[in-house]
Amino acid sequence: DIMQRSFQYVREAERLIVFDALDYGLPPGEMKIVHDADVPKFSGVKKMSLHQTGFQEVLNAADLLDGLPEKMVLIGVQAEELEDWCGPLTASVSAQIEAAIAACLEILAGWDIPVTPRPAGEQASLLDHGLDRTTFETGPRLSGNRL
Repeated sequence: DIMQRSFQYVREAERLIVFDALDYGLPPGEMKIVHDADVPKFSGVKKMSLHQTGFQEVLNAADLLDGLPEKMVLIGVQAEELEDWCGPLTASVSAQIEAAIAACLEILAGWDIPVTPRPAGEQASLLDHGLDRTTFETGPRLSGNRL
């Protein structure tokens, strides 16, 4: 189960960076970065992430078992469509991908974690279950919804 694996990864991690779509009531496409204790662990009145329930439950469970990473960062972008989130990225969200990656690289550098660019043309899958952007945007969907 993906939630169980996520829980194990979080408990084993010393540092965690999460990329997600947010609902902070910001203009669509605006990026917001949240650090450490400010990363939401509990579902509240204001939904902070479109995937809030599942991943926040993982963080909540890890917190209850004193298993949160020592450092956490949430790099999020305000979604354009808050009710419809199963399709390709909107232009306003997609336009922030490079900025989100740059922010991540800056955070990693601040943690003294070296990053080596992949050689040009080299493809590598980070996920073993086909949940990459191309598969997500071109594969079957629940509907034509968009972030």
